[in-house]
Amino acid sequence: MAVEEVVPGTVRAQDGSVPRLERAPGHRVPGSYGPLSRLSAWWLRQRGWRLEIAEPMPDKCVIIMYPHTSNWDFPIGLLTKWAIGLTLQRDALRFAGKESLFKWPWGWFFRGVGGFPVNRKASTGFVEQMAARFTAEPRMRFVIAPEGTRSYVPHMRSSFYYVAVAARVPIALGAFDFPGKRVVVDTFLTPCGDADRDLAAIDAYYRQLGNRGARPELAAPWVFRAG
Repeated sequence: MAVEEVVPGTVRAQDGSVPRLERAPGHRVPGSYGPLSRLSAWWLRQRGWRLEIAEPMPDKCVIIMYPHTSNWDFPIGLLTKWAIGLTLQRDALRFAGKESLFKWPWGWFFRGVGGFPVNRKASTGFVEQMAARFTAEPRMRFVIAPEGTRSYVPHMRSSFYYVAVAARVPIALGAFDFPGKRVVVDTFLTPCGDADRDLAAIDAYYRQLGNRGARPELAAPWVFRAG
């Protein structure tokens, strides 16, 4: 990985740490991972999309994709995954969903592309379930939309952040950029544990990147719910 950079303008947490950003030294080459990869890369290329996906990628990380504002996010994300060869078997790419998604008739499909059901009735919460999964798995790249919905909300859901902190893994800052026709996942944040400062660093990164979703007016601000 590239040399770490301290995020400009950040203030140290009480233990002296600061949020740190690290950019991968290279990108995966779309279409280099078999027939499905070539077909997906061709489809995206014909429509002007560019993929900037980290190579190498940490064995364990939480990947956030921002902003999540459209139904198009899932097919573009899935085509990106196929184009660059990020598969469940080879790369341990995973995402969580409500249990009803994994029942007949579509359960086989969502499991096949890396999904797994979350038991919302369990005595342990989502963060605890995910931290336990990270501990148990030798490799796991967990993808999540930080807003948790395509509709506008005035804050982010905090689960992605506390999963990363509890599991002691970096956060991959993934971006959908529909006007620029880019999917970017090549920068990683190691949180300092101070949520306000870490969110400020994430916000600064996306502002610098300049990405916009399919419906920019629905992008949520980088704050957690108060209280």
